[in-house]
Amino acid sequence: MPRANRFGAGTENGLADLDASANPLAMRASSLSRWFPLLAVVAGVFGRTQAATNSLPLLPEAPARKKAPAQYTAVPYSPPPTTNSAARTFNPDALAWKEKALKLQAKDGQTSVDFKLIFTNVSSKAVVISGTQTSCGCTVAKLPQTPWTIGPGETGEIGGTMNILGKSGIVTKTVGVDYDGGRATLSVTVDIPKVDPTRMREADRQRNLAVASADRQAVFRGDCATCHVTPTIGKRGQELYNTACGICHDAPNKASMVPALRELKVPTDYDYWLNWIRNGKPNSLMPAFDLKQGGILDQAQMESLAEYLDSAEFGKRSIRGALPLGNPTK
Repeated sequence: MPRANRFGAGTENGLADLDASANPLAMRASSLSRWFPLLAVVAGVFGRTQAATNSLPLLPEAPARKKAPAQYTAVPYSPPPTTNSAARTFNPDALAWKEKALKLQAKDGQTSVDFKLIFTNVSSKAVVISGTQTSCGCTVAKLPQTPWTIGPGETGEIGGTMNILGKSGIVTKTVGVDYDGGRATLSVTVDIPKVDPTRMREADRQRNLAVASADRQAVFRGDCATCHVTPTIGKRGQELYNTACGICHDAPNKASMVPALRELKVPTDYDYWLNWIRNGKPNSLMPAFDLKQGGILDQAQMESLAEYLDSAEFGKRSIRGALPLGNPTK
């Protein structure tokens, strides 16, 4: 028979209980082992419920609700409020011009001509002028201000200038005036006198002398060609002298360094004249007229000119052979 101990049990059971109480982990495991059968039952029930749920068919999704169309209220169109400018009545006859075809006379030597375009607003409303446009860059018409408002019954004038430098004869330019009644087109005609070389202005003379001093052949180019080249075309003899030589040597206002050929103090002959005509004089205003040297005369023209200069008709006694040909620069 087992021996009883202080725990009130037999020796074998008492030892087992002693071992369990001596080891806390063993005691906890012993307590949990009692719950394992219950946990297994719960887990089985949950597993069968989940499987049944997964096997059920999916419910169809509810159809999306359609958006109700937006409701708009029709509002009648209202034009923007009108301004004074928009409300102004367009009147192409609002401006009455003193002269729509202005005619002027230029003076000899003028390089520009000023003009005025005078008008009156004959309408009952204000007129706004917005700008001007001319037919050529040589003519300018300016407004006192832009835009320019002219009240009913008011008079105004548009000033302008036409550049006539290098022009001659009748020259006409147009001026367009833009305003809120449309465009008024006017014309300005200037009668420009032809250039008279014998009455060349002193300023022009000094300018031409400076150009010729730098390049004696320049007299045959640019603006100078109008007087020194064009009139000589097809001329010979006396006519050629008048257009090619007399324009400088016989001019009443000729430069002091240009000699009067009829008053030379040295004897001359045909070869003397031909040499001067052909070669001129370097480093002076006298150009070389020979085509081969940048001049304007062919051989026949130069010979006809030399014959005229050596003739009694020219008014100078001829002394043939009195001078060596030499260089006319000496």
